[in-house]
Amino acid sequence: MSVAKTGAIPNSYRQIHIAVDDFENRILKGRINHESKEYGIVFYSLSEMVFALEELFEEIHYPMKSVDHRNFSKKEYLDLKEESREVRIEGLKSETRGKLADFCLRVQYRYYASWQGQIEQIGTNAKRHFDSFMELMDFLDQQLGEGVTRLPYGLGKKMCEVTVNNYEGHVMSGDVSHPAVEDRRAFYNEFELREKIAEMIDPLPEQEKEPAVIISRSFRVENGNYGPATFVVRVLFRRNSTWQGTVGWKEKRCQVSFRSFMELLLLMHEAVARSGQWEKEPVKKTHTA
Repeated sequence: MSVAKTGAIPNSYRQIHIAVDDFENRILKGRINHESKEYGIVFYSLSEMVFALEELFEEIHYPMKSVDHRNFSKKEYLDLKEESREVRIEGLKSETRGKLADFCLRVQYRYYASWQGQIEQIGTNAKRHFDSFMELMDFLDQQLGEGVTRLPYGLGKKMCEVTVNNYEGHVMSGDVSHPAVEDRRAFYNEFELREKIAEMIDPLPEQEKEPAVIISRSFRVENGNYGPATFVVRVLFRRNSTWQGTVGWKEKRCQVSFRSFMELLLLMHEAVARSGQWEKEPVKKTHTA
């Protein structure tokens, strides 16, 4: 694994100020401040923050990534921020403090297609060492919201389908489903996406048997401006405080392995960003599967 040598960059470059302005509906919005930038970088979702930080890490060569990015198309990695960079930078010429909260983020390593490091909330005693992006998500969710108490069990499925019905401002929304589960579990942000997948794939309670019947499901797809795109997600391993498995893009009939939840999230974002024109008018359809 290739990592930056100690002392190769100024200590100030190792710290990132995350100024959070809003967390309504668990959609993270704010600005990234770094010593190498004259102005901050505005982001409008957790995923957009990840894309911006990944680009920053590449620019300053710290921390060095241990593996290359993966994508469905095997084409050059798609820069999803390029078209909005100018707008986002111009929005931050005076304010540096977050309206809601401020965090000092130190990503020390980028192993296993994820992040490892430390984060602390400025002005409080709250801090945490994280071994993966999923653990970083837990800390942000706990500090900015009420936090979510997750059950230690789920439905015990080997896979699930993630349908993206809407994509706007780097925010995906849709539902998570399985052929043997009647209801479709809606998600409207990255935190809920992770939780709904976990509800499907986490083990059943002890002594409970999994029903093997495939049922008919009626559901409605509401398109604000997209889709839908459907991904078949299989989590095969749980190591390094994250998930590893495969994700298949049904419409394009292609599949790729992911090494972390962060990589799964970025794969899905890049896929929907490559999917073509967005419809301006809302469309409602009713399907029976």
